Amino acid sequence: MAPRPNWKGYLKLSLVTSPIALYPAITPSERLSFRQVNKATGNRLRHQLVDAVTGAPVQPEDKARGYEIGQSQFLVVQDEELETARQVARTLPFSAAPATSPAPREHEPPPQLAEPPRPAATVGRVPAAPPLQPPPPAPARVENTRTIEIERFVAREQIDPLYYDTPYYITPRDQVGQEAYAVIRDAMRKEGMVGMGRVTLAKRERPIIIEPMGDGLRGFTLRYAHEVRSEAEYFADIPKLELPEELLRLAEHIIKTKTGDFDPAWLEDRYGTALVSMLRDKKRAELPSKETPTKPPARNVISLMDALRRSVAAEVPKPEPRKAPAATRPAPPKRSPARRRTG
Repeated sequence: MAPRPNWKGYLKLSLVTSPIALYPAITPSERLSFRQVNKATGNRLRHQLVDAVTGAPVQPEDKARGYEIGQSQFLVVQDEELETARQVARTLPFSAAPATSPAPREHEPPPQLAEPPRPAATVGRVPAAPPLQPPPPAPARVENTRTIEIERFVAREQIDPLYYDTPYYITPRDQVGQEAYAVIRDAMRKEGMVGMGRVTLAKRERPIIIEPMGDGLRGFTLRYAHEVRSEAEYFADIPKLELPEELLRLAEHIIKTKTGDFDPAWLEDRYGTALVSMLRDKKRAELPSKETPTKPPARNVISLMDALRRSVAAEVPKPEPRKAPAATRPAPPKRSPARRRTG
């Protein structure tokens, strides 16, 4: 059963638009997870929110976000403030852009400095010009968080794998948009390029690249530039060495003998496999099996016929037992056969 899509929206290339859905290409369901339990009782533990200063329990609805500005000092940030920051972020230019006035957006005319109306001329004097007022701010452009607009194309080899974050499968959502979907896919495959855009996932805007994959499209969200550390601080102390040619030839020979094709079988989680085997053995040893119920002792096994016979016997009233003759009581003498009386 296919998972539910993480995102539904539209893929746009200029005037070509296709409704799409993003599905996670990886799953954590196969990972082993453990619960915290009481070692003495085996019962599961429950976490409780506690005020670090007063020690009083805190209800989940009273929990908020706080930005630490000092020791035990926090700025409480509301959800509305975060949403405002997201809206502002979508209108900001990139820091790498030249420090000039931003180019007017598409279908948005540049603001014009309209000359203020002059008052009626007064005889004998020149009217004073009113002070210049700054133009009103242009209305903020409402960003569509349900559209991935491909803004540029780059060669895939130019993107360092360090920036790759999460992979997604991108599929068309209906038959009407399949033609536009195929046009975008085949054009990128023919040019050998990947598209770059932005997508909003879990209320957070992320860069994303899109590339052809078979009959579909594959996407990778990218990490922000500040999230990737520079290698200079790690490789700066590595000395430059002049290696003997013999050592290099030996290493090259070993590489050639071990060269092969990539096989996903090498990506097996051997620790997980061993852990599953250990848990199964532990379960069989410590817990009774539900598939083979324990056989009761032979003395407790009675057939249905025996049970019915006992039930019938219990319902029939038993006759009262006759009194046994006393042991000391002499037996009565035998009488002679009685004579038949005659008329």
